[in-house]
Amino acid sequence: MQSAKSYLFTVLFMAMIVLTSCVDSNVSTVYTEPTEGRLLLGATVHLGDGDVIENAALAVKDGYVTLLADGASKKLDLSKFQVDKLGPEYHIYPFKKTELGNSGIVLARADAKPFNITIRDEEVEKCITIGCEAALLICRGSIKDISRFKVEYVVDGDDKVKILEQTDYKSKGGNNN
Repeated sequence: MQSAKSYLFTVLFMAMIVLTSCVDSNVSTVYTEPTEGRLLLGATVHLGDGDVIENAALAVKDGYVTLLADGASKKLDLSKFQVDKLGPEYHIYPFKKTELGNSGIVLARADAKPFNITIRDEEVEKCITIGCEAALLICRGSIKDISRFKVEYVVDGDDKVKILEQTDYKSKGGNNN
């Protein structure tokens, strides 16, 4: 009698395992990854040629700017993007990386390699256009008011580089206002 109960328990246990594995294989988890890259929404974009786009939608995919429009966020399917919702206090500037030591704004990556950025108010090195390499400085505050200007992060190609350090914006011997 004891072996019959043990046998029945074993059969029921095995049946439960089989049923559980069948049920799990039929359940599909729906996970959709953004397909259109990173979308920066709501900031003021400085193109580098004097033009400015307020409340902009700027998309970056595969290291390149793929979309730049004003007020286009209502027309976009946001589920296709990895969205960074910014606001009017954010400004996006193009930048040029330099190899000149500790000049400009020095950013430190997580891997501790220095990442030097140079940007000047009236003399921007690279414009933001569709199809250009994504080299974008995401700032809180405008560069016009340096007392409130702070670099938040950098979009460099596909990388979003968090800022660990920002040196003084003003260069040695010059007035950048």
